[in-house]
Amino acid sequence: MKDCEIATLTLDNDQLDQLHKASLDLARHGGPQAPGAALKARLWARLLEASLQPVQQATVNLFADGKLAALLFARLRAPKDDPLPERLPELAALEQDFTCLYLGSRNQVLLELVRHCAFAFDIDNDGKHLRLVGNFKGGGRLPRHDEDRRKPVELSSHAGLRLGPHTEAPYHCSVVARDGHSPAPSALVLSARWNPAGEPTRIVPLRSVIEGLGSLDVLALSSRSFDFTRSECFVDGHGAGGAATSIIDFDEQGGFSVRYNAYRFSLNEQASDAAARAFDAFQSRLAQTRPVDFVLQPDTVLLVNNTRALHGRESLCDNRRLLIRLFGYSRFARPLILKQDPLLVRG
Repeated sequence: MKDCEIATLTLDNDQLDQLHKASLDLARHGGPQAPGAALKARLWARLLEASLQPVQQATVNLFADGKLAALLFARLRAPKDDPLPERLPELAALEQDFTCLYLGSRNQVLLELVRHCAFAFDIDNDGKHLRLVGNFKGGGRLPRHDEDRRKPVELSSHAGLRLGPHTEAPYHCSVVARDGHSPAPSALVLSARWNPAGEPTRIVPLRSVIEGLGSLDVLALSSRSFDFTRSECFVDGHGAGGAATSIIDFDEQGGFSVRYNAYRFSLNEQASDAAARAFDAFQSRLAQTRPVDFVLQPDTVLLVNNTRALHGRESLCDNRRLLIRLFGYSRFARPLILKQDPLLVRG
């Protein structure tokens, strides 16, 4: 990858064997949601880490320390005997499907390799670690077989609508819990089970965007001058929008974190003129920034730093596209823990 914020890591044959064995072991154990899976993933990741070459280790460390926007694991071993279905199976069946558990387990091991732990929010995805990203609720370019086009479609990763550039919710804080809310995910990890049309996941690294703004604009974006609406994927009756939050935070590690959603953020009515100008400048810079496209397949895994990269996609062309996603917290995150194993935090 040409962008210095993005790196690619390939594993040798012995390392691929190790990752495959780890993923099989975890999937047979029940996948990321099963009690004890986190410890298994951590132990497998440490075994894999012991085999890394210095250049590989340096790349892993960059992501672990929050210095990369994205890290692609390329040329992995794809699951065998997994034909493309005529239509996307039902969500409940896929959540128990062994191939989905295998890909989710592989995601979990690679999260642990970069010193992140998988977790779930109590208010999102029914508290489950494994999120299947696909058009289960309509809104793609072609209707689902059971879709009523007259009904509104929720704006979430369980639908086929376009998702503009965003970081993952919640948007109250990025590293340390605040006001009863755990921080946003430090990272998300994605792989594809099926992507027959080669539809990309779009990544916008944010360092160059921030560096292209004036210092006063960056300062204004760090003020609590912005509001956001509630995410529609939250569990009914849980989660809410928020008011007077910042877009940029600076942390004690000397880095920055961004919280933003192109279709949920707006200017607070009490915001200063400086904050309004900064918001316009930020959105203008984003519009001028060309995203980096990743066409995910079963032989690739993409780790996205949720604090310094936006991600999104266009509306889906082929309704069989299915991504496997997990959230991860870095070792710097300080969430409000509700359950330790599997890790569940207050959203």
